[in-house]
Amino acid sequence: MEKDALLGMHQELDQVLRVNYYPPCHMPDKVMGASPHSDTNTITILMQEDDVTGLHIRKQGQWVPVKPIPNALVVNVGDLIEIWSNGKYKSIEHRGVTNESKVRISYASFLCPQGDVEVAPFDHLLEPPGSLQAYKKIKYGDYTMNALKGKLRGKSYIHMAKIASA
Repeated sequence: MEKDALLGMHQELDQVLRVNYYPPCHMPDKVMGASPHSDTNTITILMQEDDVTGLHIRKQGQWVPVKPIPNALVVNVGDLIEIWSNGKYKSIEHRGVTNESKVRISYASFLCPQGDVEVAPFDHLLEPPGSLQAYKKIKYGDYTMNALKGKLRGKSYIHMAKIASA
């Protein structure tokens, strides 16, 4: 891969910051903080509190808590990396859950290309060489706007970008 391939698509990037506040909940098993989803962007950098677990990832069909590491950031691969890599690198499905006794605050920084950037698998990442693309070419702005119009529903948006025969 050309060393500046992704940089070129992010020359004028958008960075969105979202602060998530989850108050204590007496029935955390019945209340969801953030529904299961994958991020529609390139990369998400998440800062969470050192002593409050609330981020879960789906691994092999099971929800697994991500224990915070003090003074560390969580970096999530977004849907665009999955598309560019033709599925080699998967965006992570995750959710935010509430805690029975503690407030949880997280800060998510979403790194995104401009809306007119076209996203499709890189030819040199097709394995074996010459194999078919698993994802359609999409405009990032169209992809993210369609995702934002709906509800958080797992990885449903990345599945819409897949080519049916792939």
